[in-house]
Amino acid sequence: MRRFLSRFANLFRGRRAERDMTREIEAHLALLQDEFESKGMSPREARLAARRAYGGVEQTKELHREARSFIWIEQFIKDVRYGWRNLRRSPGFTITAIAAIALGIGANTAIFSVVNSVLLKPLPVPKPERFVVLMNTFVSDEGEAGDNVYASPARFVHWRAQSSVLQDVSAFNSASMNYTGGETIEQWQATRMSADGFRLLGLPIIHGRGFTAEEDLPNGPRVAVISADLWRRRFASDSQILGKTILLSSDPYTVIGVVDGSRNLLDELGSNQDLPSDVYVPFQIDPNTSEQGQGFFVAARLKPGVTIEQAKERLQTSAKEYRTKFPQILGPTDGFTVKTVREFVVSNLRILLLVLAGAVCLVLLIACANVANLLLARAAGRQREIGIRVAIGAGRGRVIRQLLTESVLLSLAGGALGLLIGYGGIQALLASGNADELPPGSMVGIDWHVMGFALALSLLTGLVFGLLPALQGSRVDLNTVLKDSGGRWGTGLRQNKARAALVIGEVSLAVVLLVGSALLIRTFVALYKVDRGFETKNVITLQTSLTGPKYLKSAGAAATIGDALERVRSLPGVVAASATDCCVPMQGNLGLPFDIVGRPSTDKPHSGEGGWTIISPGYFDVFKIPVKRGRVFTDRDDASSPPVAVINERMAKEYWKDGDPLNDRIVIGKGVGKDYEDNQARQIVGIVGDVRQGATDRVPGPRMYVPHAQLPDAIGAQLVRLTPTTWIVRTQANTEGLVKEIQEQVRQSTGLPVFNVHSMDEVVRLSTGQQQFNALVMTIFGCAALLLAAIGIYGLMSYTVAQRTQEMGIRLALGAEARQLRNMVLGQGMSLVLAGVVIGLGAAWGVSRLMESLLFGVKPRDPIVFVAVPLVLGAVALVSIWLPARRALRLDPAVALRHE
Repeated sequence: MRRFLSRFANLFRGRRAERDMTREIEAHLALLQDEFESKGMSPREARLAARRAYGGVEQTKELHREARSFIWIEQFIKDVRYGWRNLRRSPGFTITAIAAIALGIGANTAIFSVVNSVLLKPLPVPKPERFVVLMNTFVSDEGEAGDNVYASPARFVHWRAQSSVLQDVSAFNSASMNYTGGETIEQWQATRMSADGFRLLGLPIIHGRGFTAEEDLPNGPRVAVISADLWRRRFASDSQILGKTILLSSDPYTVIGVVDGSRNLLDELGSNQDLPSDVYVPFQIDPNTSEQGQGFFVAARLKPGVTIEQAKERLQTSAKEYRTKFPQILGPTDGFTVKTVREFVVSNLRILLLVLAGAVCLVLLIACANVANLLLARAAGRQREIGIRVAIGAGRGRVIRQLLTESVLLSLAGGALGLLIGYGGIQALLASGNADELPPGSMVGIDWHVMGFALALSLLTGLVFGLLPALQGSRVDLNTVLKDSGGRWGTGLRQNKARAALVIGEVSLAVVLLVGSALLIRTFVALYKVDRGFETKNVITLQTSLTGPKYLKSAGAAATIGDALERVRSLPGVVAASATDCCVPMQGNLGLPFDIVGRPSTDKPHSGEGGWTIISPGYFDVFKIPVKRGRVFTDRDDASSPPVAVINERMAKEYWKDGDPLNDRIVIGKGVGKDYEDNQARQIVGIVGDVRQGATDRVPGPRMYVPHAQLPDAIGAQLVRLTPTTWIVRTQANTEGLVKEIQEQVRQSTGLPVFNVHSMDEVVRLSTGQQQFNALVMTIFGCAALLLAAIGIYGLMSYTVAQRTQEMGIRLALGAEARQLRNMVLGQGMSLVLAGVVIGLGAAWGVSRLMESLLFGVKPRDPIVFVAVPLVLGAVALVSIWLPARRALRLDPAVALRHE
């Protein structure tokens, strides 16, 4: 192929050869035409015959055009080969430039892969643009609008009735179920789901069928659909599995189907579980229910032709109907709405993705400025070479093309390495356990979108950082360059201004990144320093699903819990032990309204609303939650004693500003439905310290604590079905052997498997994982920006000192001291840094406001950050300038004067 291209290129090289061949063709045609005319043809007939005989002028011209394209291809190949040889001759420059580009492109690739997964990849559901999540809207006491996804049976029935805009309305909730197979008991991840859920999610049934409407009604047949993974793992792909009976939580279920075991949207987003579902069971919500306990979420699909705005309008209008039917439940400012699944996923990530995208763009710009500075310095040393090329006939465009080819080669090599760095960064990000708010690992990765992005970014980057050096390098004065044997071109004002401007830009961008990093680091530190209201050291948590007929009565559950706790407390090394149905601090929250007995009614349906926690005696001892007044629960607070409750300090201050809560009684959950309606007037017997229950960055709200043994049977049965019992144990030393003994004692007492064993330190770490991830990523970007800026400053000052060596020799010969030269270099360098810092602080002052929602315990324009960042950057810059400035101290005037 190369011979073929070379043959045509040599045959038709240049416009001159093309003109000569055109004249030759025309001469041949004229001779042929004269010959045909001599035979008696008319001039027109002779001309046509001549063209036919020669093959046609157009065909000949096409041959010329093909030859010219071959010339361009050959020239391009020569440019690439020549550029590659040039880069190989300068390994230090090439490695430095490729490393800088790879760092910028790798960071962009890693973040783009996340953006691609969240915003660009189609979601694993049919017609995702019509898939919506139903939401509640409200206005807080502070006047801020908000929404949440929690649904109640009554709301689900109401939403399903909005058939004019919605279809396939389905309820979903995760749970744990104990499978009994012979002598073994396993804990399975279960999903309770409405009959339409399989169609809504597009889950393929590979054997059997899904649920029918009759099976999804209360007291309907107990049926189950198992996952294909479970079918293969537990039942060895038994072809006769359909119709078999399995025991789940001591209840018999008939297997009616097998669903594809791959992860789906339900597992990724909605069921509050980290593992894929093993089994699906019907939700069985009563169509006539009035239950108001919120413990699941609801999704649906827009009907064909219905827009999201129309659905929102209809849902908001229907809220008035719901308020009329349940006046004690929905407040005057509460309502309903829908969100597309994409909006639902991205709503909590939008600001974070914008900040990360902005950060990686800044890193890439700094890398581009750095490489452009390197290319400017390299072009300055190649002026004699470029001058000779121009002198022997190369045009300016030809020189620019050659220099841009080298820039693109650098960027492509850096892009390839950056793609590997990005892939490694993605894997490290997913393995770190600090990215829980991001899409799960099965959705994030390198695909053709990401590879195409990396390629396009590499080409664009090569053009961006290569254009200015190419334009500067191609602008030469032949007389000056060819006469100057020293090659000191590049010390002119224009060239220094260009390089200085790039350094100022690097410093400015580095300041913006460092300010963002410092704000997020301070947020992370503030989260760890905040008073959480409890102690985590040597506290272990483990869970058991107390499911089965025995635990449908509160007395049975309380007896088992009491026996297990007595066994655990008897172990050497155990300081305190307790249990809760939901939830330990930092792992979630249940909320219910309450009424204060005897207090006059207000315009609100209830006296207030607060967190609700069911606990056993010893709970406050395990977490060392301080008792402010009164007492806490003891073993005497059982079903035969008067109902009691303990509240936190926040609730006491908010609802008893002028009274004593220990003199009052409260009724919890009145009007929400039998599954959560306590209807017992509980005497408040104690006030304890506030605990950050949901997240570290949220201020503790009102909270009520109720003893296990005094739960109504209906509430106990509902909690057993929805949430596992969590055992909490404080030990003298958190040793692995003691943890195993605790697990064994719980297992022997309950006869059920124990799972989700964690220390409270792990729980706290996971709760702050998002903030830790934010701080970690921004710190990496900030350090990269700081390093690149330092390299840029050092490169500029080293180049300046080297180019001004002869000038410095003259100054020394005329009596200047080396110290004065050093100070001159330091002053020039620090003036650039100061200009960059001032510009960067101005930009950071405006940009920091965008990060406000990501911060905790620190203001967006924190004075400490805006003072510390310039000091750190100034110190690093001073070191970078000091190293080349030291050369001025060691200059020998005689050597400097002879320097070329």
